Formats: sequence, C-alpha cells, structure tokens
Amino acid sequence: MHLKEIWCEGDPRRDYTACNLGYGKGETLEEDCEDWASRHEFFNTHFDRNKMSYLGCKLFDNEVEARDSWN
Repeated sequence: MHLKEIWCEGDPRRDYTACNLGYGKGETLEEDCEDWASRHEFFNTHFDRNKMSYLGCKLFDNEVEARDSWN
C-alpha cells in the first residue's frame, strides 16, 4: 500500500475551488480518509464517513474529478 491523494470538491458558498487535503494509506478512498483522519484531528472532526464528505463537500481520490464536480 502506498499513500494516495485525498481531494475535496470546491465550495462556491466559501468561494474556493477543489483542494488537496492530504494523503492516506488504504485500498479505497474511505480507507485513505480513515487513515488521514487518524492523524489529523480537524479533518477527523469534520469528516462525514456516511456521506464521504468533508465540511459538507464531497471527497475524491483525484484532482480532475474534484475540480469537475465544482464546475
């Protein structure tokens, strides 16, 4: 297993585009996010495991999909 990127879609309410949140280690995006959450308290606090979102924004494993979701 190697570290994989975790991306968050942009949020027009907050006027920001997609951003790279960090890197997680797992077989799936959910496992990547769980790994990242175990090491970053703020992410863990605002990570919705059921909706796979962070601060209400969808999570992705790549920049292209994260940016496309915002447009």
